[in-house]
Amino acid sequence: MKLKVWGCRGSISVPGPNTVRYGGNTTCYEIRSDSGELLIIDTGTGVRELGGALMAEMPIKAHIIFSHTHYDHVIGYPFFVPFFIPTNEFNLYGPIHFDKSFNSVMRELLAYSFFPVRLDELAAKLNFFDMKEEEVEMGPFKVKAIYANHPVTTLAYRITVDGKTLVFSGDTEPYLNHLENDPEADEEELEEVEEIIEEQTERWCNFLEDADLVLHDAQYTPEEYPNFKGWGHTAMDTAINNCARANVKKLLL
Repeated sequence: MKLKVWGCRGSISVPGPNTVRYGGNTTCYEIRSDSGELLIIDTGTGVRELGGALMAEMPIKAHIIFSHTHYDHVIGYPFFVPFFIPTNEFNLYGPIHFDKSFNSVMRELLAYSFFPVRLDELAAKLNFFDMKEEEVEMGPFKVKAIYANHPVTTLAYRITVDGKTLVFSGDTEPYLNHLENDPEADEEELEEVEEIIEEQTERWCNFLEDADLVLHDAQYTPEEYPNFKGWGHTAMDTAINNCARANVKKLLL
C-alpha cells in the first residue's frame, strides 16, 4: 500500500509560501495497492492536483470514498478533470444525509445555481453508493466504515490491502459529557454518561487497533480545544493518546 497526501487542511484551503511544507489544500488522499489500483479519500481542493497527475494514466477505473459532505471535503469535486473524460469510471461511496441519498447530495452540489456543469453532463461513468456502518470490498481494498462524532453524518474508514491497514478518522471529536456543567445533574446521571463515553471511546480505539497508519483529525492544540468543544474536531493530544491506547504503529496528525 502507498499513500500520497494531496490535501490535509480543514475548513479552508491556504496554499502559498507559508504552507509549502505540509500543503495548503483541503482533504484529499490517494491510496494505491501494490497492483496499482486506486482508492481516493475525499475531494477537497487537493483533488484538483491529483486529477492533473492522473491525466497520464487514462483510462482510469477507481474508487472514491467520502467521509462527509462539508465543503472542505467535497469542494474540489467539480474540478477533478478525470470526471470529464468518457473512458473513465468511478465508484463513489458516501454517507446518507438525514433523508437524502449520497447521490442526491452530490447532485445538489452541481446544481446550475452553483456550477455551470451539472452531474449528468460529466462524461465519465459515476456509480454512487450510500455508505453506512458496514464493510465493503472495493476491488482489492477491504473498507470498513463507522460513524464519527461530527455535526453532520460522517464516516471514518479502516482500509486494508496487501496485508496493511490504514485508518482515516474523517472529522471527529471525542465524546463529551454534556451534563458536566449542568448544576441540576446529579452524581448518578454524570456517572451514567461517563460510562457511555468510555464505551464509545473503547469502540473508537477498537476501530483504530493495531493499524499500520492512522490519519487522525488533530485540528486543535490542547490549549485551544476548550474554546471549541462541540465543533466536531480533536485536540492532538487526544488523538495521540487514543492511538497509543490502540497500539497504532504510526500516526499522521
